[in-house]
This record gives sequence, structure tokens and C-alpha cells, in this order.
Amino acid sequence: MIGICGAGMRVLARMCAERGYTVTGSDHDPSGEAADELGSLGIRVLPPSGDGAIVAADLAVYSIAIEKDHPELLAAVRLGIPVCSRADLLGALTADWPERITVAGTHGKSTVTAMLASVLSSLGRDPTVAAGAPLSRVGGGYRAGGRELCVLEACEYRDSFLSLAPTVAVLTNAEWDHPDYFRDRAACLASFRSYLSLPTVRLAILSGDDEGAKEVSEGLSVPYVTFGLSESADVRATAISEENGCCRFTLEAPGGTIGQVSLAVPGRHNLKNALAAAAAALAAGVDPSRLPGALGEFRGIPRRLEYRGSYRGVPYYDDYAHHPTEIRAALAALRSEGGRLICIYQPHTYTRTESLFRELSEALSLADLPVLVDIYAAREENRSGISSRALAKAVGGLYFPTPEAASLFVRGVAREGDRVVVMGAGDVGTRVFRGVLTFAD
Repeated sequence: MIGICGAGMRVLARMCAERGYTVTGSDHDPSGEAADELGSLGIRVLPPSGDGAIVAADLAVYSIAIEKDHPELLAAVRLGIPVCSRADLLGALTADWPERITVAGTHGKSTVTAMLASVLSSLGRDPTVAAGAPLSRVGGGYRAGGRELCVLEACEYRDSFLSLAPTVAVLTNAEWDHPDYFRDRAACLASFRSYLSLPTVRLAILSGDDEGAKEVSEGLSVPYVTFGLSESADVRATAISEENGCCRFTLEAPGGTIGQVSLAVPGRHNLKNALAAAAAALAAGVDPSRLPGALGEFRGIPRRLEYRGSYRGVPYYDDYAHHPTEIRAALAALRSEGGRLICIYQPHTYTRTESLFRELSEALSLADLPVLVDIYAAREENRSGISSRALAKAVGGLYFPTPEAASLFVRGVAREGDRVVVMGAGDVGTRVFRGVLTFAD
């Protein structure tokens, strides 16, 4: 498995090892936490080395994050070893489950996958789960369950979710992202439409509020149900109120009122995530009367508005948001009366920062003090000259080259009553919360 330490690849490695396959892998970080986790399962992780362990393999699996000229991928082709992507193998491994629920969307898919897994587990369905993010801080993105029902997070990047075979396909929303692959919004929405139209899909579940999802549903031949806040949504929330940032609401479905839900995760976006999970759980046949309680038991996943501690009376949160819509939702959820909202933000990839520059600057302006650090390159090279310094100037914020430097500054200026959120899909959270900050009042 090439790129085995990536979140999705680790899940797949565990699934394969559980089925009795001998799994080896390579990664540029063969000695980190992910490698240690795999090593405890008997999975050997090596640095990339040309032929490496590929020579003895019957199948070479690659992460879509790696480049086409990766030495081990080229070696596998040269040696005549069959090659497939992570999504190809995940689809093959789960194709014989009777029920296969996949969760896709530009935003919220990891949370909805985890929330749905939590609900189904709580209500006795014993799902097998493969998610792109840890289901909890103490566990990975994989839950080994029964062989009747699986829940899979489905990513649109490079159309990888088209390799899956869902019976129920969930779409949380549909916006343009991954500009390094999708040339424009139309191409992105076309991919989501193809996902909902896969031949195995018997039911689609999609947002009735999101404009992109509405466009994707036009002309859709597959039966579908909608969720949302509008009166026309099939699964909807009414009588909405908030307590400590968390939503309370009445859950309504086509059969009538189901009951009162009190969420334990903050933000209006999590209200919509809960409606998506509820619609999917109902499609899986859970007892509706037990659904409100099960939704309220969900405590969130790492790096989604996760409270990480306080420093000198200032609370710090960790969030994965890297798209403008996600940034706006997270900042809105953390807004409080009185103090300032300080955001340490690490942009994710050069192409996204360039293509969504205006939208990013508008979203980050919701923070009272935006603090930008250098762009996390991921798989890319900077061909345009875009920079975090330019984004900081556009938003009227501050720029520091590293997360460590930014957090040292914030530690010095944050005062009681403020809130600090560390935000981005790269390594910013790891570097701040395992670096210079010690959370002790």
C-alpha cells in the first residue's frame, strides 16, 4: 500500500489485515503515530524505496494523493503487479455487504459518517465503518462490525467515490472544491450527479437546502429523499433553539413527528449533519422512536470544533475547516458575546488558496483577529506565487511563517474572554497543540 499512513489508507490496511491478507506499505513518514498504529497490527511500514516491498506483493494499492511518477507505483507497473486505487479496493471489499451506505459532500461527510455510525451502533445495527477521519480521539477511522451493513465515507476528489457501490447514497451538499482536479463548479456538480446515479443506488438522500445539491437532483432518475430546514424537506427540524451553542429541535419525517433532539455538538451546521444522519438511519430501518436519543449521544470527532483546553483562561479549539463555507460555519459557531475570536489559519493547497482567494478572505474576516501561517502544500508545488502573506493582507490579519510562531504570538495577546480556534486541514493542529502551548490555567 503506497502512502499507507494516510487516514483513508490506514483504514483500508486494517480491513485487509483483518481479512487475513499480508499487508505491507510505504510512506514518507514511516516512524510517526500512524506507522506505530499499523505496526501494532503487524503491518510493516517502510520509507519509499523504488521496488521495496512491491516485489513480493500480489497487489499494489495507491493513495490518490500520490503522484503518478511515484517510484513504487512505477515499479509495480514495470514488474507486472496489478495496481488499483484505495477506492477501487474499498469498493471491492465491501461489494458483498447487503446494505452499503456511503456519505459524500463537499462539507460534513466525516461528521455525518461518524454520527450515522454512532446512531446505528447505539440502536443495535452493528455497522462496519470506514471513515476518512478518526471516529474518536482514541480510535481510528475504522469500526469492525457485522457483515450486513457498512457505512463508508465517500470522497469526490478525482472521482474516487465512483469506485464504490452504494445502495444508499447520501449527499450532504455540493460546492466547488479541489480546483486542481475539477476545472469549475459544473465539473464538480457533474461528479456528484454521477455518484448519485451509480447503478447500485436504490435510494439517494440529499440536502433540500443546499443550492448545489438541488442542482444535482434535477433530472435524477433514482428515488430520493431530502433533509433540511425548509418545510418541503422530507426529514426536517422544527422548533429550533440553542443552548450553549448546541441545537435543540423537533425531528419531523414523512410519517409525522419523531421527537425532541438535543445535540451535544455545537453549530447550525451540525444540526444539518444530524438531519442527514437521521435520514440515512431511517433508510436503514432503525426504530424512529429511539432515534432522537441516539442522535443526542454523539459527542463529535477530532478536529471538528474540538475543545482542546485553555491557556490562562482562554479556551482553544481545533478545527479541520479549510474551505470558505466550512470556515464561516466554524467561526459562526464559536462566536460569543464580549471577547474576541482569534483564528490561526493554515491554508490548504496552493490551487485552493488561489482559486478561492476572495471567498477565503471574506470567510476569515468573520474572526476578530485572523492569523495566517504558510500554506500547507500537500501534494502540490506553488506554480502561481500565491502566499499566506497575501491572504493575510487581504483580510486585514497578521502573517507568521509557522504555526509555532503564530501560537507564540497568540499566547501573548489572547486575554480572558477571548476564544482561539486553530484551523486547517494540514499539520497546524498537531504543531500548535503538541508544540509550544501547555494547557494549564
